[in-house]
Amino acid sequence: MVFSSWFKNRKIEIQKQAKIRTAKKVAIGAVAGSLSGLLGGLLFSPKSGKETRDDIVKSSKDITNNIKKKTTELKDNIDNKVTDVKSSVTESKTKISEYLNGKKASNNSITDDETSSK
Repeated sequence: MVFSSWFKNRKIEIQKQAKIRTAKKVAIGAVAGSLSGLLGGLLFSPKSGKETRDDIVKSSKDITNNIKKKTTELKDNIDNKVTDVKSSVTESKTKISEYLNGKKASNNSITDDETSSK
């Protein structure tokens, strides 16, 4: 019984890994096909070689600038989220310690009342 469940789990794991490998191959094929189509379109376009090279340089600079801009925006967003979480944690810590101090004070006053009434 233990072996049959182990074999079933192993079979499921092997199938998952096979699906992952297939998905990777499909993704790589899609990227390769897109790049080859783009390259073929650029190389067989009716523009002169110099114009095509200038277009490639301009496009690569635009892409680089967009990547830098998006990376900076992402970093700023992450920094803002980290700051928000830190302040939220600090506020929560303060509220918890205030709550616990209040509980402690009320417990102390109850025990003080019990000892004084005896």
